[in-house]
Amino acid sequence: MVFWFYLVTCVAAGLFGLVQPTLAIDPLIVQLNQFGPTVGVLAVLLLWRRWRPPLATRFGLSRPVLVRLGVLVVLAVVIFAGFVGITGLAGVSRHGVLPGQLPYPFWLILAAQLIGACGEEFGWRCFLQPYLRARFGVVSSGTLVGLLWGVWHVQVFGRGLVFTAGFLAMAVALSIMLAVLQERSRDGVLIIAGGFHMLVNIGMLLLTGDSDGAAVQVSLAAACVLTVCGVLLVAARRGIALTGVVGGDRA
Repeated sequence: MVFWFYLVTCVAAGLFGLVQPTLAIDPLIVQLNQFGPTVGVLAVLLLWRRWRPPLATRFGLSRPVLVRLGVLVVLAVVIFAGFVGITGLAGVSRHGVLPGQLPYPFWLILAAQLIGACGEEFGWRCFLQPYLRARFGVVSSGTLVGLLWGVWHVQVFGRGLVFTAGFLAMAVALSIMLAVLQERSRDGVLIIAGGFHMLVNIGMLLLTGDSDGAAVQVSLAAACVLTVCGVLLVAARRGIALTGVVGGDRA
């Protein structure tokens, strides 16, 4: 199941990447390969027609969903405040940009980034996370999804070992945060995960600009790791079980 989803996701993302230049869509607005995971979910549903995976697709702005949306905004602020602090203390050079310096209206970039992020998260967090959560604990399932999500960004492997390690650490940390946020509820997962993903992408765009060196990536990864440690501590104190299986439908 996971292999089939991941294979189709990777192939679809590769094809989208080939098509994007011919459509003249600037990757700054949206990257079409972000919709690869959605195609992966559709492939699973097509192959296993008589079985329905535990998709977290219920949408609604209930009070718990609004609270989680508020939490993810706080997490994004903490991550990037930590990133700025770490780069400052370590003397890491970065070159940020202001919204007005971008070649497109900022509202357009925000909207397109949210759509693209939701295209990804429909696969990673609405399908794969609840599917693996039925078999592993919160941290374990979040880590597995984070590793698959990180490795899926194959382009990072061409930037050196340190950059790649930093990127994978960041992906795992962000994935665990989302796993904790969607624990005990499948409502609003797409908007929560997509919103958080969009905020991280926008924060990286504004604070790093064209700074894509290994030191910048490691600094961002360190900020994410420190933040997820705080999230896990708070979750444990609130009685959220970080280990153990919740059960669910199996193929």
